[in-house]
Amino acid sequence: MEVYEKINLYLKDKKISKKEFARQLLSSNVKLKNTGDIPSENTIYAYLNGRIGLKIELIPYIAEVLNIPEQLLFDDSLRARKNYLKYILDNASSEEKEFVKSKVCAEQIARITIPQDRFHKIQDLLVYAPEIFLDELEKTLRNYKDLTMKFKK
Repeated sequence: MEVYEKINLYLKDKKISKKEFARQLLSSNVKLKNTGDIPSENTIYAYLNGRIGLKIELIPYIAEVLNIPEQLLFDDSLRARKNYLKYILDNASSEEKEFVKSKVCAEQIARITIPQDRFHKIQDLLVYAPEIFLDELEKTLRNYKDLTMKFKK
């Protein structure tokens, strides 16, 4: 599938008209680097209809208007998304890792079904547990977590 076809699919999915897309793209201060020109509305329509080739330097602006990563305009298959995510996680800054962690942990915390009062009672009692018990409890809980995560895949 061509990039302009993917753009049109995203427009349809997000219920954005071509006219609205062109307006948003032009309001993002898009400029062609080689000429410094701002594409006209007719040029944007020509890109969207596949009549003229899309300038690669417009991709970041288009992705921003569609609120998607640029990569998805080229290949949005599950394999490509996993590779992209793996690359990001392997090369993430500490700030980016904290952001991902906060999103994942928030999702995990939201799934906790232990009533808060029971959780607090257990937490209060843990101060009386010997260290060896706490070590075993931690290992057991990690094993339950790993097993749970394995079945969720």
